Amino acid sequence: MFMKRDIELVREIIIELSEGKYKSSIKWDSEEDKLYYYHLEIMRDQGLISFNETKTKDKVLFYDPPKLTWLGNDFLQTFSNDSVWVNTKNLLKRLGFDIAHISAEMLIELGKAQVKQWLGME
Repeated sequence: MFMKRDIELVREIIIELSEGKYKSSIKWDSEEDKLYYYHLEIMRDQGLISFNETKTKDKVLFYDPPKLTWLGNDFLQTFSNDSVWVNTKNLLKRLGFDIAHISAEMLIELGKAQVKQWLGME
């Protein structure tokens, strides 16, 4: 199965992690679990979350719950608001960009700029 970053799932996972929700075990025979784990891995690679796991032939187990990093918390604070999220996606779309191809840091900065504009700070 080819996997591609789903930024909606990234946001959903970040919000869930902030609420203490996560899958404590990932089963290799579940496509949904594999997709979830793929996103955890790329989120860790991007510096949004951290976790330690052990892999067996049939599953992944976490030593501790995955947790948000500083950058992950910035993402959460910026995009937990649905209006900021939707407006940021719409702005990128109007400009001809695919949100999936924008780095987390750039998304956060764009989201913060939107909030500043709404508050009359820019």
